[in-house]
Amino acid sequence: MQNRDQTFLQKLKDNAFYVALGLGLLAILAVVAVYTMGRRGTEVAENDLDLNQASDYTAITTEDKKIEETNAKTANQKGSADRTTATTEDKKTTQEVTTEAVTEQVTESTESVNAEQIPVTTDVGELDFTSDKTLTWPVNGDVILPYSMETTVHFKTLDQYQCNPGMLIAAGNGTTVKNAYLGKVTKVTSDNMYGNLVTLYIGNDYSIVYGQLDTIYVKEGDYVKAGESIGTIGNPTDSFTEEGSHLFFQMLEGEKAIDPMMFIE
Repeated sequence: MQNRDQTFLQKLKDNAFYVALGLGLLAILAVVAVYTMGRRGTEVAENDLDLNQASDYTAITTEDKKIEETNAKTANQKGSADRTTATTEDKKTTQEVTTEAVTEQVTESTESVNAEQIPVTTDVGELDFTSDKTLTWPVNGDVILPYSMETTVHFKTLDQYQCNPGMLIAAGNGTTVKNAYLGKVTKVTSDNMYGNLVTLYIGNDYSIVYGQLDTIYVKEGDYVKAGESIGTIGNPTDSFTEEGSHLFFQMLEGEKAIDPMMFIE
């Protein structure tokens, strides 16, 4: 027995180098194993942390998206409400403007009626004035300045003698002017000397002209019967202040002025 032990110890001594080498390798393997297990544990912990962070980020992102969607819906609803309000306001404004326009038209029509305007004629047939026909007096008044194209007459306000292409019939401011013969309104103009003028064609190249008017009841294209209203007398122009309010009444054959008294009954 003792000899076996001595033999075993002698073998250990003889192989001490290899025994030490084996123990060293075992120690190294143990260290490597411990290090590897620790490293794996760290990676697992880091992966768990990354997963937790990713989950938190996903939750935050989802929550942010929900908030953004809610804000967008709220903004859209507000914009729609604002547009609806604006549209309603526009409709109200349009209705108010339309109402005002209708009111103005009714007011103008009422004023026309109050002014005793006689409606113009729309169906008159052929305009037929000839030299053997007669005109009616457009206003009742004295002739304060006669027609005179062959000799001159005295104009008080201008204080000079000159030819007169029509005649001046005295009439108060606001007096209604009646049409002297059936005709069609061809001109509504204004002149510094004779004021507001209305010209009617009465047929066969004859026309009559009314001047020194204030309110005018007719317009170009209207047909006006004899006795219907043309307008009212206004204040005289600066060329006739001394003569006072009056109607300037003229008759034309073509473009030539002729004496209206030849035709007035």
